[in-house]
Amino acid sequence: MSQTFFRHLLVAVLVCISTVSGMSQDWNTARLNVLYGSSIPFNFTSIDKIKSGMGIPSGTIFGVSMSDSTKVYHGLSGFTLNCRTFNNATNIKGESSSLPLYKIRIKAENNKGLGAGVSNGYTDLSSDWTPLFLFTNQRSSFPLDWSKHQLIISYECGKPSGVHPDASLMGEDPDYYNVEIEFELVPTGTDF
Repeated sequence: MSQTFFRHLLVAVLVCISTVSGMSQDWNTARLNVLYGSSIPFNFTSIDKIKSGMGIPSGTIFGVSMSDSTKVYHGLSGFTLNCRTFNNATNIKGESSSLPLYKIRIKAENNKGLGAGVSNGYTDLSSDWTPLFLFTNQRSSFPLDWSKHQLIISYECGKPSGVHPDASLMGEDPDYYNVEIEFELVPTGTDF
């Protein structure tokens, strides 16, 4: 393989936020604020990175804002953070090639104020909504404020896993690959 190969294998992840801003229902609001990292480039510059894959911990930081009114029978108890490819894309597109979605994995974790939440760990990118993080707490913990309640999103690309030992990028065509990912904040609680 030539040196040129290493300079042209780049996978970019663009973060999109869908259906998370504004009014979720008449009695509460939910919003994600992108504080850091809306474009995540993976630049594979060595044979070792192509074989072993790369990770970008703390690639994106979201601030979570939620509020709940006192409307009877509509108690907000938490949220689920989901993700999927934008427009249900079924692969990671390059200029002349494509990669399967499982080549990218995503994880959401508490950064600040959401310690009661549960991360699902690294999850394969999918064209279907996939839960990454679940938060449930007492009603008295609301409202959530983006400056005090934050999630870190970490990414992996080309890292073989137990489920996908073939996730390595070794043997893939050199190209500039691109995929957009959308995140969805779904309130949970009584009568949702």
